[in-house]
Amino acid sequence: MGLSQYLVVFLCMLLNMMDGFDLFIVGFALPHLPNGFASASEKGFIISAALFGMGIGAMFLARLADRVGRRITVLGGLLANLIGLVVSALAVNAAILMTGRFLTGLGVGVVSVVIVVIAQEASPAERRSMSTGIVMIGFPLGSTVGAFASAAALSLTGNAWQSLFWAGVILAVIGLAVAYFTVPESAAFLARAARAVPGGETGTESAKAPEERPTAEETRPALFGRSLWATTLLLAIGYGMLSAAYYFVGTWTPQLITNLTGDQAAGAIAGISVSVGTLVGAVLFALVSLRFKAVGLTTAFLCIGILAIIGFALLMPSPIANIFGGLLGLTVFASMAGYTAMVPTQYPVLARAKGYGMMLGIGRVGAIIAPLLVGFAVSVIDTRVIYFLAIIPVGFAVAFSLILQLRSRKTITA
Repeated sequence: MGLSQYLVVFLCMLLNMMDGFDLFIVGFALPHLPNGFASASEKGFIISAALFGMGIGAMFLARLADRVGRRITVLGGLLANLIGLVVSALAVNAAILMTGRFLTGLGVGVVSVVIVVIAQEASPAERRSMSTGIVMIGFPLGSTVGAFASAAALSLTGNAWQSLFWAGVILAVIGLAVAYFTVPESAAFLARAARAVPGGETGTESAKAPEERPTAEETRPALFGRSLWATTLLLAIGYGMLSAAYYFVGTWTPQLITNLTGDQAAGAIAGISVSVGTLVGAVLFALVSLRFKAVGLTTAFLCIGILAIIGFALLMPSPIANIFGGLLGLTVFASMAGYTAMVPTQYPVLARAKGYGMMLGIGRVGAIIAPLLVGFAVSVIDTRVIYFLAIIPVGFAVAFSLILQLRSRKTITA
């Protein structure tokens, strides 16, 4: 990879950091909303509005990148995110704040899909998994930066919740300006849109990248067409199951450990262990993907993740369990990066954005449903049993990744 290619990848990582920041600041704003602004149930809808918007943006809007181009779609998503943050900062009631969060989610859903595609298509085939891992680092890093920035903003403004969204507005303006002047159009998209062989997409001859050669079906590839329906279902459902496990572990672990021990500090430490694990998982995937194929790595991380769930459930709430909690966060997030890295190996150029968008959108469904199901289960099922049940969706993700691995041996090399 050349310097210009690395710059594109790291630019996409920075845009992903902004997405992580924008999605997580609402959690710090809610405790500081004035009395009467939003009921407890409305606060739940405020949180879910961004996730719902992200699912809509990923599934139905990000696919525009396969029609009008990667660059203009990213800029449109960043603009929607900016408008959503402004509406949120100016909100005078819960309904307006929900609207702002929904718009922010739409923008994040679009951007989070297309930046991954841009980074992958800017990289040589053998470096795409690494590039995906680098971009994925941005999201947990952005949420971590958001946590510290939120604390600082609240401290400086006398706990004014609007300050968090205005900080997001400033970052969004900077991000939009930087993206306007630096985000390139994908050479692969331009070449494929013109139905030409993209000999210079990754700086190699087209003969060295047979997966980029146009086929008869690639002018308007359908996700559920004859050649892609199985791939779409395997990727989308597998990623959805994985997202369900990730958001259950990430959102409920502090509360469940607190319930088990009666100690809020123990719950916080367990949550931090999982969060640190996710960041390490993104970095580790970026490194090891230099030597191993994404589809094989994903299967390996998922199998280790099942062992981590078992260890965490058996050892909680002892301090040793936190080691397994960190390993759980690491393996699940690395597996999510792995599923993401599989997209360019499974889809032709003009189906990549909508294919990844479909996968990410189904993942949002899992992200919304899993925490709700745990909320109903926590009063009737033992905490350890709840974690053991998490093996089920991870097991499905393992099975689907194995099928994709077998399919990739017969068709496209990862």
